[in-house]
Amino acid sequence: MSALIFELKEEHVKLLKHLRWSVNKDNIVSGVADEGDGVAPPFGEVDLYEAIDLVLNGKPEGVDLLTLEDFPEYTTEQKAEWDKLYTDLPMALDVILYTGGFELGIYKTRYHLRDWVKTK
Repeated sequence: MSALIFELKEEHVKLLKHLRWSVNKDNIVSGVADEGDGVAPPFGEVDLYEAIDLVLNGKPEGVDLLTLEDFPEYTTEQKAEWDKLYTDLPMALDVILYTGGFELGIYKTRYHLRDWVKTK
């Protein structure tokens, strides 16, 4: 029997708090629709990494938020970490909704079920 193990982190909760979504014309939950009937970026940003940086770390020193210029260059490691956090958001939301709480820690469930249990 396979098990899923997932660590719910503070970063997941912060990103979910700022995530924008809606139900599209096909009744599918997705990003908020933009004015051209496309899908707007998940955090309302132009650049996903800049948005994640703002959500997790606040405004970087020297960045003009009105022009969105002068954001720092992000390392490959930063981008990989943020990509992992971003792709983990559906599972983080699953844990939060199943458990009815935002308690950080390590959760486990059987692969074919959604009965998340906190283990640590």
